[in-house]
Amino acid sequence: MQYFNLKVTALLKQDLQSMETYQRINDLISYLMLKDKTLKDLHEKNTYKNYVFCNLYPVQKDGIYKQNNIYFFDLRGIEFDKIMKLKQVMSDSENDYFKIIQINLQTHQKSDIKKLITLTPAIITTPKGDYDIKDDLNLVKDRIIANIQKKYKNIYDTPVDVDFIKSIKKTNRNPIKIPYKNINMLGNKFEIEVKEDPMSQNLAYLALSVGILEKNSLGFGFCMAK
Repeated sequence: MQYFNLKVTALLKQDLQSMETYQRINDLISYLMLKDKTLKDLHEKNTYKNYVFCNLYPVQKDGIYKQNNIYFFDLRGIEFDKIMKLKQVMSDSENDYFKIIQINLQTHQKSDIKKLITLTPAIITTPKGDYDIKDDLNLVKDRIIANIQKKYKNIYDTPVDVDFIKSIKKTNRNPIKIPYKNINMLGNKFEIEVKEDPMSQNLAYLALSVGILEKNSLGFGFCMAK
């Protein structure tokens, strides 16, 4: 297994609040996907997109990304053809917020994972239809496992029934409020200890590659591995 990472260098054309950037990066990607038939079909289809991106970096301590500064974000996925199409449509593009200056393709080979740590908030739609998990880590664990099993079947056409999580803890005190269009979503960050058996490692690596939980194509559930 391997994943592919696009390191995107962009000039910011307007000031942005840190939590506003998720929607703005997604708007850019969604708009550019319309330029390719395969990506357009994927964008319009209600299915796993199998890519995830992180927020802009370097992080601004005051929470405001500055106009005319250069920033980076990573877009990561496990399907090479899809990542290459995204690279093609994103190259030398711009909208009202970003001018893409450079895109570097990086390939990451599978290695052992002890922990997954979310760098962007992870989203769960609760049975009540909101995003407040109320510190229910059993719910979080069950949803992470079910979600990555579905993604594995979606990509590899092979069902899997494995609990890959040894332990999980929430690393933020209060839910993280993320504005998106006309609503506020509540996300959380987690540290997940991973089991050592081969299939658990495969599922953890897939989570690293495409994101954990929901709305990954909006930038949520982007992880780093230790």
